[in-house]
Amino acid sequence: MKKERFEAITDAVMAIIITIMALEIELPSLNEEGINEFMVQIGIYIVSYAFIAILWINHHNIFKYVKMVDHTTLWFNFLLLFSTSLIPLATRTIDESFYDNKSHIIFALVFGSATLFYFLLDERAIKLSGNKHTADTRKMNIVATILFMLAVPLSYVSIYISSAIFVLVPTAYFLLPRKQIKDEII
Repeated sequence: MKKERFEAITDAVMAIIITIMALEIELPSLNEEGINEFMVQIGIYIVSYAFIAILWINHHNIFKYVKMVDHTTLWFNFLLLFSTSLIPLATRTIDESFYDNKSHIIFALVFGSATLFYFLLDERAIKLSGNKHTADTRKMNIVATILFMLAVPLSYVSIYISSAIFVLVPTAYFLLPRKQIKDEII
């Protein structure tokens, strides 16, 4: 299959996911407590939105050098899209029950599965394109997956530890330097 169709479905699904998340935001009463709840809600939304944006940008970058996609790649991509489609549910759950560690477990499992499927898709794209990427990118994908999975048991210790992981992973993608390969930024 040509990659254009493959990329089009990914773009469409990601856009729908972001739209659903935006529609889930509720404006509470405009008193001090309501504003505080709203700020927490916006913080959670920012983390989820940043995560989806990072997935989309990286998805675009890993398929720059791929000409055709195969059946295995399609299924890895659909698994990534499926796990990503659960982000609005996980976002709403943690927003409604922030102090309940079960909401942190759901959030961690959804984000962890998305990073795992992204990692598998990235490895597949490397195989299809023959293009090498830096070891830093591979390490970051592995570390992100492990951190999200560690957030599950750590949420039993403290929801603040799992919350720190949820903020740390997207922040690390922004802060880590990117290497240039063939005049393209990765």
